[in-house]
Amino acid sequence: MKNNNPNSSSLSSTNLSLSLDTTEQGLASHQSGEQSNVSEDMESNGTDSNLNKKPIVKWEAIATAAALLLVAGIGFRLYQTFRQEPQVAQEAVSPTRLPVRAANAEVSLAQHWVFDEGLVGSVRRRVLNFEVNGEVEFITQVNGRELKEGDTVFQGQLLASVDDRNEVVAIDTAEADLNVAIQQRDQAKAQLRQAQAELGKARSDLALQETELERYESLFEGGAVAAIDRDVEYNDVQQARAAVSVAAEEILVAEDGVRSAQASVEAAQARLRETKVNFEDTQLISPIDGIVAYINIREGEYWDSQRLTSAGNNLDDVADAAPIVVVDPQSFEVEIELQADEAASIRVGQTAYVVLEENVSEAEATGATNRNLLEIAKAAGSRGEVFAVSPALTPGGRGVKVNIRNFDLLQTLRVGGRAYVWVETASNPNAVMIPLGSLQPTEQGTYVFVVDEATGTVERRQVEVGIEALNGIEILNGIEPGERVVTDGVNRVVDGTLVEIVAEEEVL
Repeated sequence: MKNNNPNSSSLSSTNLSLSLDTTEQGLASHQSGEQSNVSEDMESNGTDSNLNKKPIVKWEAIATAAALLLVAGIGFRLYQTFRQEPQVAQEAVSPTRLPVRAANAEVSLAQHWVFDEGLVGSVRRRVLNFEVNGEVEFITQVNGRELKEGDTVFQGQLLASVDDRNEVVAIDTAEADLNVAIQQRDQAKAQLRQAQAELGKARSDLALQETELERYESLFEGGAVAAIDRDVEYNDVQQARAAVSVAAEEILVAEDGVRSAQASVEAAQARLRETKVNFEDTQLISPIDGIVAYINIREGEYWDSQRLTSAGNNLDDVADAAPIVVVDPQSFEVEIELQADEAASIRVGQTAYVVLEENVSEAEATGATNRNLLEIAKAAGSRGEVFAVSPALTPGGRGVKVNIRNFDLLQTLRVGGRAYVWVETASNPNAVMIPLGSLQPTEQGTYVFVVDEATGTVERRQVEVGIEALNGIEILNGIEPGERVVTDGVNRVVDGTLVEIVAEEEVL
């Protein structure tokens, strides 16, 4: 039986020393007693001294032999003690194993996402603006209250108006001028009709005179009338012809009068339309069915028409400056700007998830990962697709604009809101996946450490990577499903290192 007590050798030595001392003391005492007994016998019996020396020699030999046996026993015990201690120490030392984390390669869905922040807009957006200055006198009522953001409006609905008295007076004046012009045109047309009648009468008279002239010519040739009578009829024909010419000229004059009157009517109509347009500039009328996205006016406030002009083309500035903005809630769009290398994988038709920044701000503040935010976007956001990818770089940012539209799942989007956008650029439902931390990239290639369950060692193996997903990375070659790879501690192991797996990870 092995002695595992490190103090066993010292205890044995001590016990042996005590036994030796006790034995020596016993031998000395026994020898002293024997010598005393011999002396007494010699004195009492007077025997020969040579006979008495034999027992003394015998006990000295016994003592010497006992001492030798005792020393031999002590030496043997010491030999065993020193022989056992290295074995115990050797058995107590075991090989050192490096603690690591590991995960099994699993077959799951691999998706690569391109992320960016964008701005929500509307394909059908109408910015309504007063084109005249004036005090806001009217804002439509919805359920007994003033119009507000989020209210539904309809095409042709009057939403608001400013002071329109000047425009109303201008419309009245234009309508009066138009009525005068119409009357003048009617008079010109009447004059034309009269001239046309006069022309008809003149032509009739001419025809009659020409008939009379022919009759008188026949009578003159027969000698029934004098030449003077024939000449009178001839003069009447000439006068009738002149009357026809005059009547024809009167028609031309009348026609010019009609055209002039018609032009006056058209001019009056144009002035009336202009005044009506000016009147419409005092009103905000919804051109589409939609919802109110922004409203920046109140009754009694003075509106300056230059306010919106100074806002420029920036959507945020326009939204803050425009009196009312109406949008079609079914035609949202989100625009993002990607770096050229990221945009290289973007294609029209790819799926995109969009969520307003405010809807994930709380989760982001608590340390949510990009993957966690994507899950929120899938659950509470909107799903659309890539509608357009600009072929040119933006002049300032040198980025590529990408437009997201066609939302088949629409939730919580708001025009002008800032949004997080994820575009799926690659997908494989049967990918061999491992955690991202398993890779060891080098100049010679990408490696992983595969755990050999039988030996407890790791094997450094080169792999070919595929889709980089949020939950791991796809391995195209080098690892089979079910093999276990080191995930934490990759930089501390080499090929053949003994490892101890202290925790398991999963590819979700």
